Order: sequence, then C-alpha cells, then structure tokens
Amino acid sequence: MFSQIFVDDEDDMAIKEGPQYLLFYLQSNLFALRGELISEIVELPDITKVPWMQPCVKGICNIRGAIVGVLDISARLMQGEFVQTEQTSLIIVSTLYDGLIQKIGLIIDKVYEVEVFEAHELQLVPNFGLPVKSYYIEAMLPYKGDFIPLLSLDKLADLEFLSQRENPHG
Repeated sequence: MFSQIFVDDEDDMAIKEGPQYLLFYLQSNLFALRGELISEIVELPDITKVPWMQPCVKGICNIRGAIVGVLDISARLMQGEFVQTEQTSLIIVSTLYDGLIQKIGLIIDKVYEVEVFEAHELQLVPNFGLPVKSYYIEAMLPYKGDFIPLLSLDKLADLEFLSQRENPHG
C-alpha cells in the first residue's frame, strides 16, 4: 500500500522493515492508524447529512460511485467539532459489519506522514495522561522522543454504536 520508509541511522540511510502506520493530526494531537486498514486518503468531499444519527456521524459521501459513511473522529474522541481547512482529509477504511465489508470515511485535520514501527516497539496504553480515553487506543508508538496513540479502528468505528439513531425529541 505505502512505499517503504527510509530512516536516518547515524550517517547511513537504511530501510526500516515492518508494518506501516499513518500519522495524522486531530486538534493539534498526533495519532496513528495501521496502514493496512486504509484503502485511500482523499480531500474532504461534500457530505450529505443523515438525520437522527449520532453527533459524530456527519453523513454520507460519494467516493468513486460508492456511498461512504463519514465519521468525525474529533467529535467521537474529544467531543470537539472539526474545523475544515485546506488540509482536512478523509481517510477511507474498511471494517466488517454483519458479514459485509463497510467503507467508512474518517475526517482528520491533517495527514502528517507514514512511518514504520516494528511489533516490539508497540507499548502498553497507560490509563491516564492521554488526549482521549484509553478505550480507543490499541497501543502507544514511540516517535521522536514522545509517544503517539495508535487508535483502535474496531472501537473507533463501532458500527453497532454508530448505527443507533439519536432521539430527535430529546
């Protein structure tokens, strides 16, 4: 999906092997998603609102003839609304629901980069000091002297929860 990542090891350039992760920003916080879950990244298209959906479900859009549900992950994770800029993007992911593959678009503020992390680099999730609830985080990734939350797509895009209708009368 993504090309191999080159890293600076002292004076030599080396290819770092391992799974790829997309690093992106939400409300000035850096997050990651597993690269193999992502089918594409597109500019934020026009979104058609769907009534009575959860507040984090922005609606649906058309991606190359396919209807894709759109999820505002800022609203889902941090109870904030995204503010659209030129860098706002839609990450298209696939998830299994009721035996069918469903495509979902995740709104992000800005794509940062693609990075490779080896399995032994993934760290346990602490229960405090995180920008979002630890429930949504699969692991922590060490990156440039800091740690980045690796989001769990299964928990973030829980279609059972997202499919529930919001009560229009309070």
